[in-house]
Amino acid sequence: MSDVASKLKVSELDFDAIKTNLKNFLGDQNELADYNFDGSAMSVLVDLLAYNTHYNAFYLNMVVNEMFLDTASLRNSVVSRAKHLGYTPVSVRGAKAYVDLTITPANTPSTIVVAKDTQFNATVNGISYIFSTSNSATVNINSNGIYTTANVELQQGVQLTHRYSANVSDPDQKFTLPNANTDTSSLVVQIQTSATSSNLYTYSVANDTTTINSSANVYFLEEDTDSKYRVYFGDGTTGRALTTGNIIVLKSLISDAGAPNGAKTFTPTGTVGGYSNVAVTTTSAAAGGADRDSISNIKFNAPKNYQAQNRAVTINDYIRLVQRDYPAAESVIAWGGEENDPPVYGRVYLAIKPTSGLQLSVTTKNSIRNDILGNRNVVSISTEIQDPDYLYLNFNSTVKYDSSKTSNTAATIADTVSNTVYNFGVDNLKGFANEFRYSPLIKKIDESETSIESSLSTVKLKRVIIPVLNVSSSYNLKYSNEIFHPYNDYVDSVTSTEFSHNDESDTVRTTCNLQDSNGVLQVYRTSGGNRIVVANNVGTVTYSSGLVALSGFKPTAIADGTANLSITVALASSDVTPVRDQILLITNNNITVSMVDTYGTGTSTNESSSATSGATSGGTSGSGGSGSSY
Repeated sequence: MSDVASKLKVSELDFDAIKTNLKNFLGDQNELADYNFDGSAMSVLVDLLAYNTHYNAFYLNMVVNEMFLDTASLRNSVVSRAKHLGYTPVSVRGAKAYVDLTITPANTPSTIVVAKDTQFNATVNGISYIFSTSNSATVNINSNGIYTTANVELQQGVQLTHRYSANVSDPDQKFTLPNANTDTSSLVVQIQTSATSSNLYTYSVANDTTTINSSANVYFLEEDTDSKYRVYFGDGTTGRALTTGNIIVLKSLISDAGAPNGAKTFTPTGTVGGYSNVAVTTTSAAAGGADRDSISNIKFNAPKNYQAQNRAVTINDYIRLVQRDYPAAESVIAWGGEENDPPVYGRVYLAIKPTSGLQLSVTTKNSIRNDILGNRNVVSISTEIQDPDYLYLNFNSTVKYDSSKTSNTAATIADTVSNTVYNFGVDNLKGFANEFRYSPLIKKIDESETSIESSLSTVKLKRVIIPVLNVSSSYNLKYSNEIFHPYNDYVDSVTSTEFSHNDESDTVRTTCNLQDSNGVLQVYRTSGGNRIVVANNVGTVTYSSGLVALSGFKPTAIADGTANLSITVALASSDVTPVRDQILLITNNNITVSMVDTYGTGTSTNESSSATSGATSGGTSGSGGSGSSY
C-alpha cells in the first residue's frame, strides 16, 4: 500500500489530473505495460474511474463545507449550525400601521370593543392586502359625544389556526407551522387541556433557559430543514411538559413581507365593534415589512447573537438585538451618552435607518425601545432612539464626449450619467459609516458610455432646515467634513437657496442668500450685479470641523414657497466621511450634468438640473425652531 500511495497522487481533485494519475499508475504495472490508455477501450474504464473519484471528492468536499457555518451554502446547513449558537432565523415580518378609529353608532353604548384580529383592507400598487388589529381596543365616548380611540396597531397578514394533539409516547414530537410565510412575531401558542375542555392556557416563547423552571408555560421555536417553523415544549425540567390529549392551538399571520410597506388608506372589511359607520385616520403608514433572514444574514447574526446572550450590555448588544428582532432595519448604530457633547450619562442612543423610507414612526421607536430592548438592558440605563442625520451630496458634473462615436443624444448620455451617479449612491451609501469616494464614481461615469472622453464633478454637501419664520432662532448644522476656504475674502464656501429677510432698517428684502465672510455668516441680496449685505452677522462657520452655526437668524419667508431652506457648503476634499449617526444620500434632484461635445464646435449643453430634496429627517439641534435636516 505504501508503494501504491507513493505512485498515486491522492491529493489531486481535478478530473484531468485524476485521469492522468490513474493512467500513469496503470502504465507502471507490468501487466498493463503494452496498453494504449488513450486509444483502447481501457480509456473508457479510466474515464469512469476518474469521474467516480472526482464526484466522490467533490461530494466529500461539499459535505465538509456544510459542517461549518462559515463555509456552508445550503440553508438547512446554515440554520442547523446557527441552532448550535442559540439563534433562530427571523421569519417574514408583516408591515405595521397605526390608525385612529372614530365610530358613529346608531345607539349610545357606554363603550365599544374592537376585537383583536378585526380586518382592514389596504391597496399598494394595485394589489389589495389584509391588515388585522394586533390587540383588542376599547372605544370610549369623548366630551364631544364621539366614540374614538387612538393609535390602534394594524399588522399585515391573514390569520391561520392550526390544531395538533399531543402524544407523549413520542418524546421528540414537534408541531409545524406549514406556511413558509408565517410571521412568527404574531404567533400565539395556546394549550387546551383536552378536546372536551374549555380551558386555554397561553404560552410564551422561551428566550432565556436560565430563568425557566419545570412549571413555566413556555414553548420553543426553531426553523426546520424545509424553511418552515416548528414549535415544541418543555421536558418537565426546563419548561412544562405536555400530557397526552393536550390540544396545541397555533395562531399566526401569513404575511406578504415588504410589499405592503407604504400603505396609507385602510378600509374595514366588515363591521368594527359591531358597527359599520367607521372613520379610519392613518397616523403612521405601514412600515417594517421584511423578508425572512437570508443565508448571509444568518451567518452574520448568529455569532453576534451568541455574544449578546439575549441581553443589552455593550453597544454591540444593542445593535444585534435590533437587527435580530426588527429585520426592517437596514442599518443600525449605537453609542453611549457619554460620547455626546455635552455628555449625557446613563443613556444609550441608537439611530436606525429603515429599509423603507428615511425615518421610523414614533410608535415604532417606542415598540423597539420597550419590546425589544426594555427587558434586556441594564436597569439603570435608558434608551433613546433618534432619526438618522442625513447629509445630501450635491453633484455638478461636466462630461466631455465625442458625438461621432455614439448614436445617443446629449440628453440621453446626460440621463445615463445621472443614473450612474444615483445608482452609485444606492450601491455604496446604504448606511452609517459608509464613506463617499470620488475616484470610483468618476471611473463609473467615464465607463457608462463609450463616447465619454472625460468628466469632472464638483461635490458639495447640503442640509435643509425648516426655519421658524419671523422668529430669531439658532441652528447648528454639522457637516463633519472640512469646508473649502482658500482665502479670507472668499465668500462662497457657504451658500443657500433664496429667502426674505429684514435689513437693519427693518425693511423686508426678498431674494436674499447666505454667504460667509472669513467665518462670519451674512445675509445678502444682489442689486445691479453687486452684493449688498442685509444682515451682517447671523452666525459663524468653523471651516476645519465643518460646523455652520446660525444664530439670531430670522427669515420672513422662503422664496420658493416651501418651508425648506437648503444650505450647501463647498468641501476641501471630494471624499466625504459621515460621522456616527450621519448617512450620506444621493438623490436625483441633486445631480446636475452638463454635456460638452468635443467633436465639431465643442459647445456645451446643459441637459439636467438639480432641485431641492423634499425628504425629511431629524437630527439638527437648535433653539426656537425646527432643526430637521434633509
